[in-house]
Amino acid sequence: MTNSLLTKQSDNLLFHTFDVTLKPQIEELLSIGKSAGADLIEIFLEKSDNISLLAEQDEISNVSPSFGIGAGIRVFLGKKDGFVSTNDLSKAGLLFALQQALGMLGLDICSKNKDKFAGLTNLKDFGIKKNNWLDQSPGLNESTLKLLEATKSLADKNKNLQVRRASYSRNWQEVLVAATDGVFARDIRLHQTVGINVIAQRDTKRSTSARRYGSSGNPDDLRNWEIEKSADDLNESAQKMLHADYVEAGQMPVVLANKFGGVIFHEACGHLLETTQLERGTSPFHDSINKQIANKAVSAVDEGLSNYAFGSISMDDEGMEPQNTLLIEDGILKKFLSDRAGSLRTGHPRTGSGRRQNFSFAAASRMRNTYIKQGNFSPDKLIESVDNGLYCKSMGGGSVGPTGQFNFSVEEGYLIKNGKLVKPVKGATLIGEAKEILPRISMCANDLDLAAGFCGSVSGSVNVTVGQPHIKVDSITVGGR
Repeated sequence: MTNSLLTKQSDNLLFHTFDVTLKPQIEELLSIGKSAGADLIEIFLEKSDNISLLAEQDEISNVSPSFGIGAGIRVFLGKKDGFVSTNDLSKAGLLFALQQALGMLGLDICSKNKDKFAGLTNLKDFGIKKNNWLDQSPGLNESTLKLLEATKSLADKNKNLQVRRASYSRNWQEVLVAATDGVFARDIRLHQTVGINVIAQRDTKRSTSARRYGSSGNPDDLRNWEIEKSADDLNESAQKMLHADYVEAGQMPVVLANKFGGVIFHEACGHLLETTQLERGTSPFHDSINKQIANKAVSAVDEGLSNYAFGSISMDDEGMEPQNTLLIEDGILKKFLSDRAGSLRTGHPRTGSGRRQNFSFAAASRMRNTYIKQGNFSPDKLIESVDNGLYCKSMGGGSVGPTGQFNFSVEEGYLIKNGKLVKPVKGATLIGEAKEILPRISMCANDLDLAAGFCGSVSGSVNVTVGQPHIKVDSITVGGR
């Protein structure tokens, strides 16, 4: 053990800015890991500053600030890896975490290996133009007033809104990634979301409606929120569904709206195209590269590049820049999403998709902005092509099985008769399986739009974007009464 790695407060990374001044300390730590016989060592450093607020009726009912700092150290040997996280950023604390990670693979920090570490590359700093983002974001008072304005606007729209809620969260993160393959990169991330939801009641009838909006890299996002427009949209939905009849169950064609309608593709199909699923052996598409898995009308991408989209990133949590990854082209599977470990174990090339919630998770292959590409039809053409079916304007929650079986509730739905929307219906649930539904998507409209969301998986909860144009599914099981 090297004496220079014994702790003293001045060597605690807690007291440092995440910049090039940390390079000697990180290189020393990586060199020790490399000398122990590891194939590769990766260090992920993180600071976070988050806050969430909730307004209920005309009061702020909850304010939750949180701060974090820590490191995740991952060691690779062959196709195996060991991961340890710590919030002790002294040199001794980091050395102890490295020792634990090495020990998982049967390596000893005191052993000597001739394979020396060549050193890090120059720092690739994606965060240099983002250093003021936290200061530029809305403060507590400004955020509070905005949420109360939203709940008041909802009250002004209709007096039978029994419950009115508005929420806001701001997540700021500074990260530094270094690895023995030379990666040395820094970034700052800023994500903001606002959500509104209501419960409407008249006599014995009740309805629930919700909307969520979000962005990345835009300190003024909350300030630019069009509250009146959002309140009008939500109130209209709640009032229509208040008088809806229950849908009859059956097999029928369905038209899914754009934006959050893409949650089904994300959950039921997108996860099956992550190498995380390939490693588990749970993806039905594991041997389907360059094979037809969907209707020719379907092309889909996953990318981290769209301006302000909630899943956009300047680099992933392994220091790799994002790509525009074509997943499906004209129904043919083209690529899987892969992180470092996934590439090592499956052979699929990395796609800048290594993501994690924070330093306490090892990165895994995760989606970013995932959507079905738009086609050439107008949304009206899709509806006009249906004699007897269901239009799903807004989706609710659902669940997905390990191989793509899914069920999702329809928050706002309408019956289609002879190519026209005839009346609102409630209680609908879409039930199916990815490998069966993808070939039945026969039409895609020309109105692609995206929606913000959160996705949970093996590396925690990460911000993502789902999306699609209006799409038509020729036949799907609709649960109801």
